[in-house]
Amino acid sequence: MKRKLIAAAVAGAFVAPAAFAQSSTVQIYGLINVEYGYASPANTAQTAAPGTSRSGYVALNSGASRIGFKGDEKLGGGMTAFWQCESQLRFLEGTSTTTGSWCDRNSALGLKTDFGSIYAGTWDSPMKRVSAITRMTNETGWMGSQQMTLSNGGAWTGSFSTRNNNTINYDTPTFGGLSGSFQYTTKQAAKNDGLAPTKGGRQTSMSGQYVAGPMAIVGAYSVHDDDRNTAGSDTTLTAAQRLAAGNGSKDKAYFLGATYDFGVAKLGFSYINAELNSTTVKTERDAWGVAVDYKLSAPGTIRLGYNKAGDTDVTTKATGAKTLTSANSGATLWQLSYNHAMSKRTTGSVGYARIDNKSAGTYSLTGVTAGAAINPGSDAGAFVLGLNHTF
Repeated sequence: MKRKLIAAAVAGAFVAPAAFAQSSTVQIYGLINVEYGYASPANTAQTAAPGTSRSGYVALNSGASRIGFKGDEKLGGGMTAFWQCESQLRFLEGTSTTTGSWCDRNSALGLKTDFGSIYAGTWDSPMKRVSAITRMTNETGWMGSQQMTLSNGGAWTGSFSTRNNNTINYDTPTFGGLSGSFQYTTKQAAKNDGLAPTKGGRQTSMSGQYVAGPMAIVGAYSVHDDDRNTAGSDTTLTAAQRLAAGNGSKDKAYFLGATYDFGVAKLGFSYINAELNSTTVKTERDAWGVAVDYKLSAPGTIRLGYNKAGDTDVTTKATGAKTLTSANSGATLWQLSYNHAMSKRTTGSVGYARIDNKSAGTYSLTGVTAGAAINPGSDAGAFVLGLNHTF
């Protein structure tokens, strides 16, 4: 009898940890991406000799590489607690030359119910999330296109491709293909500045999407209250500049997009109208893009992307006159790539991207990470080799 009890105790010592491990809900996921690009010319001015362009530029890029941990626990009554910690992978440069921290990408703690999900933390705005559905091309890296639409680029200094910290988020359930998201920030420099206590200093973003069968239609709206003016964002302004910006200034944008999958090919379209406001001027820009993925008989896809950023217009509010209009400040971006699926998780690619600036345009390829000012009217093209692995 004693031998049986001892044997049972020993077996339990090994079984209990195994059972505990099996009940764990922690998942590890991520993406490692590397691109090698050669640009000629690089579309940037030499630091040592402003006003002159490089004849060529080579660089590695690892845009959007990341590792994440997530898990959940069923609480009963249709409610589930969930968490996520996602961090940027800076494997090309190493930690000695870069900054970053754990959970610096989409990371949150929240609850899922039959009525939707509510969570708090650092997360992409709803506008940024739905734009990825219809953009189809990469956001960053040598083959990135977001600088032509939602992000900073050329003479445009605003960005609505934001990942905000200190946020409260709500995602609705899906009803017949319809769903929506809402995000509100709880901490911003302007609001917490004692010298300007009446400013809003908040960012609010909301989106809706309809996804059914081969079709997806999305829309989004974002408002940044007292968060920026023509002198720059609040984090770069002095207290006096923040006070001078005045109350009630709002930056806002709306986004529309759609995709349709024809089977052999998928087509996407995106459009954004955005404006920045101070008490004296309003700065506006329209931009749009199209992309198509064409499937080949082999495990490969040809992707074509075209983006157009319009001129940046600055209007004096008192007179309504566009006396500061930035004529010919727009640009176009062409992209062509071949993507070959080596396995379910690994993809290799080869591509070419080209930016054609108008005479006053200063858009640059996002793979160009070094250099000083961009020469107005300069164009740039880049040949790119890429490797992408998800886990």
